Amino acid sequence: RKAINHLLECVDIAKETGSNDFSLWFADGTNYPGQGDIRKRKNWMLEALHEMYKALTPDMRMLIEYKAFEPAFYHTDIADWGMAYHYATKLGPQAQVLVDTGHHLPGANVEHIVAFLMDEKRLGGFHFNSYKYADDDLIVGSSNPYELFLIFYQILNAAQDVDAGIRHTVDKIAYLIDQSHNIEPKIPAMIRSVLNVQTQYAKALLINHAEVEEAVSRQDVLGAEDAVRQAFEFDVAPLLKAIREEQGLPADPMKAYLASEYGTQILQRGKGGASW
Repeated sequence: RKAINHLLECVDIAKETGSNDFSLWFADGTNYPGQGDIRKRKNWMLEALHEMYKALTPDMRMLIEYKAFEPAFYHTDIADWGMAYHYATKLGPQAQVLVDTGHHLPGANVEHIVAFLMDEKRLGGFHFNSYKYADDDLIVGSSNPYELFLIFYQILNAAQDVDAGIRHTVDKIAYLIDQSHNIEPKIPAMIRSVLNVQTQYAKALLINHAEVEEAVSRQDVLGAEDAVRQAFEFDVAPLLKAIREEQGLPADPMKAYLASEYGTQILQRGKGGASW
């Protein structure tokens, strides 16, 4: 009951602050067989989420996150996108799935998961980061930029769908960055993440979807792959710089930040001003 009350308090806070989206990740599970009844825990989770769902206003959304492990190592209550999707469908249309790009086991096809959830109209948002082994929370796109590009490919492909519901799902996607800063300064790391996202999104915009579909219709596997890969290999840096200049922004945001010496200034504040 304490957990349910806490969720209801979150809804009350959101009403006061005007927030509409809840990013829900539960660090709950067990470390050893027999430590907890998995089926009972499943039903308790649904009961708690259902109480919260009933308290939502019509404009609110529950974005249910998942994670294979950490801190629980034997079983985690919401361990993958399928479990999150299950709870979302049990609750109703205001419950959707949040995809953290670092919350997958090695080898997972994240863009496949993204495409599946969009087609089911259940993709609510992203926590962007990068990982090599598990939930490393590295700078977005630093480990596998092609994966980030392919995620945007699937999103832009769905944006052209004839199904208005799927297009609406794409329009409502919440994009967030969720990364930790271990050895790199906080603000430059975040700038790098944003720049990486902009780069891969710009490249994905260059994909000729008609060319891909035409190759698919001919069962031309290499032709379809080539139409996608050409966009990924295109250098969009000059284009992004030109767009920033047209908007009156620095052509190179990282250089502009470093030249501002803001990082040095906040360090002088002492406690609370550390950039690490």
